[in-house]
Amino acid sequence: MAADSEPGLTARLQRWADGKATLKDVRGYSDEELFSIARTGYFFYYQGKIAQARTVFQGLYAINPLEVYFAKALAVVEMASGNVQGALAAYDVALKISPNDSMAYVGRAEVKLAEGNVGGAVEDLRRGLQNVTEDPLRVKIIKMLESLSKK
Repeated sequence: MAADSEPGLTARLQRWADGKATLKDVRGYSDEELFSIARTGYFFYYQGKIAQARTVFQGLYAINPLEVYFAKALAVVEMASGNVQGALAAYDVALKISPNDSMAYVGRAEVKLAEGNVGGAVEDLRRGLQNVTEDPLRVKIIKMLESLSKK
């Protein structure tokens, strides 16, 4: 296969080592292939196989750290496994990749609530509300903010 020729592979590895490419680029994975693997992680998660889901999403994130979905999915799995700091870190990464991602702000707010950081959760919900495009998510954010303002 020409894509794996020694000079081409060496150049891709050098770009990766220089921080200018991802492992996705080095190996030539397509988005379709990676999202197919993500579906497996999703099924593991919904079957309660959290350790397996974590492995899948950690791997996907390592292969393509620029894909916000992988970071958010890893955050969800980390939270499900009880790793609050890991969940916060993954949501932080997701928001660096996509600073206007309302779903990531809501997810991070939920993690902050779980650790008792109400002020941080309210701040994230307000930021999420600024860019929300989906009506169900807008309703969720508003209801959460209303609930937290009563406390």
